[in-house]
Amino acid sequence: MWKTKNFYILFALFSILAFSACNSNKINWIETDRWKKDYKGCETYRSSLIPVLNKRKEELLGKRDAFFFQTLGKANRVSYSNRGKKIFYYYLTSGSQCDNKTGKTNCLTIEFEALGTSRLVYLEEIQL
Repeated sequence: MWKTKNFYILFALFSILAFSACNSNKINWIETDRWKKDYKGCETYRSSLIPVLNKRKEELLGKRDAFFFQTLGKANRVSYSNRGKKIFYYYLTSGSQCDNKTGKTNCLTIEFEALGTSRLVYLEEIQL
């Protein structure tokens, strides 16, 4: 009887953990399919999210780099520095990547620690 009771407790605990892990790979306030279709930020979807990203960017702190790759897709630009740190850039507005005359674009910038956890999330304008 004791083994059966422990089995059910462990099964319930494992089920709860598995269920929460499945839901953790989403950003509910971003339509990821539309985000991925607007890969270079040339459409209007990513630029329409700028006010929301400004308000909710702290929710993206502490997430792994694989989380961003799975939910937001491949970053438009990746920068690597010494000691294993990296930075993902996701273009938000049209610039020269869209055959626009301006060489600047706004982007969502995510800086990762050496272990792959996001430590800084901010919006900035970069030169292409």
